[in-house]
Amino acid sequence: MESTFKLQRKFRLLFTLPSFFVSLVIASTTSLSIILIQGIFSNAIMSQRYEATAIFFIAFLFSIILERLILLRHSFASIRRLLAMSIVPNTSWAILSAFGLYQYSISQEQQVFYLMVIMGLSTAISIRIIILGSVFFKRISVGTLVSFIQPMLLFAIIPFAQTGVLFPIEQFSLLLTEEALAFSLTMIIPIICVGYLILLSKTGGRIIKNSPLVIFQGFLQAWVAERPKVIEELIETFSLEKEIVTSVIEFSDEKDTTTKRRAIIVPEVHPGPFYPIGSSNLPFELWKWSDSNHLKSLVFHGISGHEHNLASKAVVDTYLTEMNNLQVVSDGSTCTEPKSRSIGRATVSGLAFGDYAMLILTLAPYGMEDFPIFVREEINKAAKSIGFNGSILIDAHNSIGVTPVREDCEDIIQAAKDVLRKIRFNTQMPFKMGYSHSNKLGIELKEDVGPAGIGMVLFEINNKMHGIVSVDANNVALGFRDEVLSEIDDVIDICTTDTHFNAAKVMNSIGYTPFGGESSVKEISKVIKTLRIAAEKSMVKSNFVVKRNKNSYKVFGSALLDDYSVGLDRLFNIAKIGGVSTFLVIIAVYALGITLVK
Repeated sequence: MESTFKLQRKFRLLFTLPSFFVSLVIASTTSLSIILIQGIFSNAIMSQRYEATAIFFIAFLFSIILERLILLRHSFASIRRLLAMSIVPNTSWAILSAFGLYQYSISQEQQVFYLMVIMGLSTAISIRIIILGSVFFKRISVGTLVSFIQPMLLFAIIPFAQTGVLFPIEQFSLLLTEEALAFSLTMIIPIICVGYLILLSKTGGRIIKNSPLVIFQGFLQAWVAERPKVIEELIETFSLEKEIVTSVIEFSDEKDTTTKRRAIIVPEVHPGPFYPIGSSNLPFELWKWSDSNHLKSLVFHGISGHEHNLASKAVVDTYLTEMNNLQVVSDGSTCTEPKSRSIGRATVSGLAFGDYAMLILTLAPYGMEDFPIFVREEINKAAKSIGFNGSILIDAHNSIGVTPVREDCEDIIQAAKDVLRKIRFNTQMPFKMGYSHSNKLGIELKEDVGPAGIGMVLFEINNKMHGIVSVDANNVALGFRDEVLSEIDDVIDICTTDTHFNAAKVMNSIGYTPFGGESSVKEISKVIKTLRIAAEKSMVKSNFVVKRNKNSYKVFGSALLDDYSVGLDRLFNIAKIGGVSTFLVIIAVYALGITLVK
């Protein structure tokens, strides 16, 4: 979804920070460069410089630990991030100090050097105000106070490097008395940055109905620390109730209906928008639910879009609880052989279980995203008009691309109607059914497959085998599905669950890794062949029961996510304009301060 990917790109740097060791080295180097510049300026003996450097470094490390303790409840405020966060402020401080040293070498005015050091201090504080105030603290005032800790601790060591005295009060007093106006300008910089944050906190409120900084912090907690509570509470406030249908075809041994229960689960919930918010990992949640209920299941993707994202984990828990209240709508012990029909880029495969039809819809090998809801409505209407009691529609979601255009949708509807007519009047016969799953066989998979793994249901109908594969993935790399199918026999289709377990966290142009992005055709062909052997061994003559439920749940629709994206777009645009303006004002303050000293 475009808005999800846009949000991901905005926060890309949060996932590409240097490693702990690299962060430690760079942060230590930039902070130590501040004290080393002071040592060049001073006439202190070498041993005193070494001592000051050691104290400075200890103070720096202590400040990082102190900040971590203050931010203890923020799990994403790790030592690594705090080290990385200190690089830019301290680099700015070091550059300004070096510039002051350069100006001193030209003018021989000590006050110029001291002014630039203090301006560097003020700049470091200001940058930290913007970072801490926007990322970690709901109250800008608290973030501002914490922003002073590290710079002031380090600044306290600088006089020792120059004079051998930690707090030379007389020198400070004399300096401030002689150049009071110039040095007072340095206080303008943090004030400007606090005002800048206050402006940002009030921007975009009409669009996203909350402080953008609160939204920003909620997203960060969800994305970086996998703590979705804050953002989910905000989402639930503006979510809409929508009716959701879930269909289950449950199979059991004809001779013993209490054991060997297998199921095909098709929720019309969308797994989104991104992990760990709402229903992003729903396929795995459903797989765990069925496993805890001694039901071996495959989860598929029903026809649903981002307007059917469940709003929060609490709503997901309610949804899973309601799965225990599924209502039986049909049962039997016979089915038809599968039939397929292709029109244009559309292909539909399906079979009938009693008076219910199950269809698999795909545009593969052409690119596709979620089918629109009207496709589901039109096919359901056609199924009932042909004589079925209902239909279960699986969006195969197995060839990465864009949302289907109108022509594709019309072709998929017509192909579905043709298949429905074929299977409605075909002879139904007894069948055997087998099941296998990678999670039960200990098969290791790559990162392009989610935690619900890969599974297969295998039907023997009229002495012919027909398999359906479900992969816990967010779509399939273009052409990958077809290459795998060319390597194996008796598989109707390879479908994905459209899980968003890694959505917006992968650093590529689409924001996630599709199936086939890491796994090879050879590897997956081998996995499916292993699954087929296991499924065939587990095969038993089966009955079926079709179960459904229909309940209303709070959903976080695409329109709301788009509103958030638009609001944050506006925030970032104003942030850029304000940032440039703030930078220009700060440069003017630097220039004015130097002029006044001279």
